Amino acid sequence: MNESLIPGVAATPIPGPAWLFHVLLVFTFFLHALFMNLTLGGTLLAAIAQLTARGGDDPRVVLARRLMGINAYGISFAITTGIAPLLFVQLLYQQYFYAATILIAWVWLFMLVALMVGYYAVYVYKLKVVAAGRPGGGLWLTVSALTFLAIAMVHVAVNLIHSQPAKWASIAENPWSILGDPAYFPRLLHFVLAALGFSGLVVAWWAVRAARAGRDPELNAAVAGFAWKWVLVTTFVQVLDGFVLLLVLPRHVISGLVEGGAATLVPLGLAVVLGLGLLMMLARVATQPVEHPGVVHGMLAAMTLTIAVMSITRHQVRELYLAPVASQTTLATAPQWGNFVLFALLLVAGLATVAYMVRLTFTGRATGAEAA
Repeated sequence: MNESLIPGVAATPIPGPAWLFHVLLVFTFFLHALFMNLTLGGTLLAAIAQLTARGGDDPRVVLARRLMGINAYGISFAITTGIAPLLFVQLLYQQYFYAATILIAWVWLFMLVALMVGYYAVYVYKLKVVAAGRPGGGLWLTVSALTFLAIAMVHVAVNLIHSQPAKWASIAENPWSILGDPAYFPRLLHFVLAALGFSGLVVAWWAVRAARAGRDPELNAAVAGFAWKWVLVTTFVQVLDGFVLLLVLPRHVISGLVEGGAATLVPLGLAVVLGLGLLMMLARVATQPVEHPGVVHGMLAAMTLTIAVMSITRHQVRELYLAPVASQTTLATAPQWGNFVLFALLLVAGLATVAYMVRLTFTGRATGAEAA
């Protein structure tokens, strides 16, 4: 490739050792992924449920309203938790990331417009449909779901572009050529399926808790059953897509995963085991999750752990993509430990605040069938 296309590293040193920022990038991306899955998958699942419902008393309407009740807060968390990993990416991969966003600048800027439209559509649905007691709302949910899906498509494109400088010249001539990357659609599908599965599991878990506590047991059993079917289907397809995604990775990336020793094989192997384990747990429950609350709780914990492990593998894959060119550059460091301690304290305080707010959401005294 023409390495002159890669910009030079900024002269300003990074304020700490690179390994520390790699750890923080993976950790903060994991936090972002939890809320991102609820935003993308929850909105898609809510739109599907609303559009396929047969009347206002259909459990799918209740499911849609619960998901969007959660997403009214979840979208804000997805945005705020996405700031830190974005900053760490810019810090560690500055010359690659900025070049990628410039190559598809208009699409990157469109993402901000899509975010505002999708967020606004959620509140129109919540305030003009749910709060006003009106039926329907599928149009607003569809608009929101499509905009969040478009945002996911942009992020997958930027991720693949910035990790493959060898393709920059062709992408500069035709930015849409990134859609022809063998990993693009398998990678996008992997994220979408994970989002649908996680959001479906969260709403099923909540409905199971409500049913076991005696709150509208028939309604909550129906909501949990519908959501569980989506968790089962999306998890099964995602496991298959995961193997496809591995096969379409560049040869040097696959070799790096295999030859990386325990550092790469343990997270990857654990992800595969967890995926298969999730399928076994799902098949055991079938369509009656209310009768197996322990399995549902275990599923939620296992899927959260899977997201954490996949966050590690995702980061390692990016490092392997960039290995042929990144090995020739070194980031200068000038540690600023005082600023880091302040950041760590604020991060802990912020996470504690988010945890408290989530706890209030799940233990509040909201009433009504649509209460989340």
